[in-house]
Amino acid sequence: MFLTGDFEKLDLSRAVEAKYQRNSVARINDELSALTENCLSLSEANERCRRVGGTAFPAQGMFGTFRTDAGDVDYDRPVALVEAMSDDLTEVPAVNIHKPFSGALVDNSAEILDGLYFPDQQGREILEQIETALSAGKHILLTGPPGTGKTEIAERVSAHLARNHPYLFSGYEMTTATADWSTFDTVGGYMPNESDDSGENLSFNPGIVLNRLKRTNSGVQSNELTIIDELNRADIDKAFGQLFTLLSGQSVQLPYTVDGREVELTTYDDVSGIPDPNQYVVPNSWRIFATMNAYDKTSLYEMSYAFMRRFAFVRVPAPTIDDSTEKRKDPATDLVHNYAEAWDIQASQREVDVVGKVWRKANSAVKERSIGPAIIEDVLEYVSQHPEDRLGHHLTQATISYIFPQLEGVPKRKTIVQEIQKVPDIDQDLLAQAAQEMLQIPITEDA
Repeated sequence: MFLTGDFEKLDLSRAVEAKYQRNSVARINDELSALTENCLSLSEANERCRRVGGTAFPAQGMFGTFRTDAGDVDYDRPVALVEAMSDDLTEVPAVNIHKPFSGALVDNSAEILDGLYFPDQQGREILEQIETALSAGKHILLTGPPGTGKTEIAERVSAHLARNHPYLFSGYEMTTATADWSTFDTVGGYMPNESDDSGENLSFNPGIVLNRLKRTNSGVQSNELTIIDELNRADIDKAFGQLFTLLSGQSVQLPYTVDGREVELTTYDDVSGIPDPNQYVVPNSWRIFATMNAYDKTSLYEMSYAFMRRFAFVRVPAPTIDDSTEKRKDPATDLVHNYAEAWDIQASQREVDVVGKVWRKANSAVKERSIGPAIIEDVLEYVSQHPEDRLGHHLTQATISYIFPQLEGVPKRKTIVQEIQKVPDIDQDLLAQAAQEMLQIPITEDA
């Protein structure tokens, strides 16, 4: 966004209604004058428009469309007007760093969750928890078994927020945490100057988080929601460092300089105008969406209390599959059928039935371990794309390709594989061979 006026004279921390109640109309008029400084007068705009297009400025209402006599879009007149004001234009943030989030996710659940299936209104309940957390100023940590849609939910909610609240959010960015992460990756550090071929001159290079708060090409304030996938992979203390203080709502100075001044991570309360080059301002509405595998409890317990209390933990569970053997029909069949419709997968009844059996066995073998529907989607997609006369072989291959990777390192993985072997269509020898090679478990031994 570009303005001709003096942005520093505008108080963006309070709404117009609050200014009117406290400072009367005079203060608002002063800000309007500052906002419209250096604008072209209507007479000058008409003159310039007639000079290049033969027609005056389209001032028939609040919004006017530039069109030629033939009815086509006219670019010549608006370009001429922008050129006339170019010397007075200043790029300013398009987002309000002071305004808090106040919106509804649940009311838009059909749009946000389109194409996803959650039984028993579970999707709406998850969105309700996220909405409540956002309104309370919390960051979001989505936890649950692998394949339950944690990352998909985080991305869809972020896209919805950026699309429907452009005055708050300038977009979103997703990254995946790694064990090698340090504050250099998240906050930033010194790197050789790109314009210096010798590499001797160092300059501050912002990291993943700071790059969400300021556009690197212009230095203008931004507010990109940050999605950190698989947060459990990172060493929290090593990766976030000074961000602990920031997430606690306090400004912090970094041991780096920009233009001779220390780099500052600043809360929105400490800034009233345009941030200085050395300042990175955290907007009121900025949020981290993180995902974590619920089974990686050691990483969860390594989080400091100061870090954890800034997050709302939202559970995204795997669907419950009844393991009752008294029913004639496998309870997982209807569940997989409902998912298949949501995924738009054209699978036969037999394919749905055998995939459901594998899913039920995988999730009921060990109570503390289960897999989510996203992994079953891959299995069903694989099976449905092959001839049904070799269903057992392809079901086994899909199980090895998509389910086995989720069992790596699981203490009771042998029990899970042995239960999957009991599915009638599974190729037991092929499954056992793959379990030996991939999971290092000899199925022939006792569990």
